[in-house]
Amino acid sequence: MALTDQENIREGLGGAERRRFLEARIGAVERVWAPRTVRSENGVGAGRRQIELRYLGGLDVTIEPDQFLDLGEAAWRGRPVSFVPPSTSVRAENWGRRWQGGLLTTCGLSAVGRAAPEDGGMHGRAHLIPASVTRQDGSWTHGGEYELVVRGTLREGAVFEPNLTVDRTIRARHGVSEIHISDVIRNEGFVPDRVRILYHINIGWPMLHAGASVSADASEPGATEASGWSRQLGDPEPDVPERVNALVAIPDPDGWSHATIAGDSGSLTVRFRPDQLPYLTVWRSGTSGSYALGIEPGTCWPSHVDGPDEGKVGRLLGPGESFVVELVLSFGD
Repeated sequence: MALTDQENIREGLGGAERRRFLEARIGAVERVWAPRTVRSENGVGAGRRQIELRYLGGLDVTIEPDQFLDLGEAAWRGRPVSFVPPSTSVRAENWGRRWQGGLLTTCGLSAVGRAAPEDGGMHGRAHLIPASVTRQDGSWTHGGEYELVVRGTLREGAVFEPNLTVDRTIRARHGVSEIHISDVIRNEGFVPDRVRILYHINIGWPMLHAGASVSADASEPGATEASGWSRQLGDPEPDVPERVNALVAIPDPDGWSHATIAGDSGSLTVRFRPDQLPYLTVWRSGTSGSYALGIEPGTCWPSHVDGPDEGKVGRLLGPGESFVVELVLSFGD
């Protein structure tokens, strides 16, 4: 999307000049650009809190505080890009009927993949946990950029069971088509516990289409050469079995790994750090009506995928110990 002459003038300014240029033209910037709270009043998500991030350089995203502060519906350049499944209700009896799709679903914290009901069932309990939102605002940076911040805390715990917390911060900037997510995951219990967490990033049509490709800085388990991984994507067809690839992430010289879907409607690149999330799962659902691609970095693979058992155990976290996870989702043409 080409910038107008006025926008080019603004981009050429820095710091306080850029801020004053914009304030002279928009009387109350926060009313237009700051995160906006809404509530769904109809359909499968009726009653759910939502926070909208808008005008991110062509990207619009909904945050879901009642689902672990995950990312819900997303649009890029006016087109939907997140997966929309044929779900029944957020209160339905199983994962397949209650999963809302969206751009990001957090899986875990105790189970990822198939699991017994007492362990939370498919992909664990995280997607059922509401967040306590502790910050939601927009503010100017010293560089004259307008930054949006949403922060919240979450807990998965029970009497006589693991007690894990997550402090999640979501950041974005006006005019920049990126979402930054930072999680601090802490074992608040008094014995060591395994943390199994997987970031289920979900792309649907039209970014997902026949001829689009998915690639990753990753290799098959046990591969002797770290040459990267890629696949070309096809059209949906009735009753096509889902495909799941369990991969090992490869860091670049700066310690980041990249996974990208690219096609006629743009691209999404997911950046993450293999020292935090060493495993990458790529899920492809080619069946008609449930057409989706999942790019899924995690501390483990799902329990049911083909891969060595050591890739499914998760990260051991001692009592009072914490670790940080950083993710960046970048959209481009």
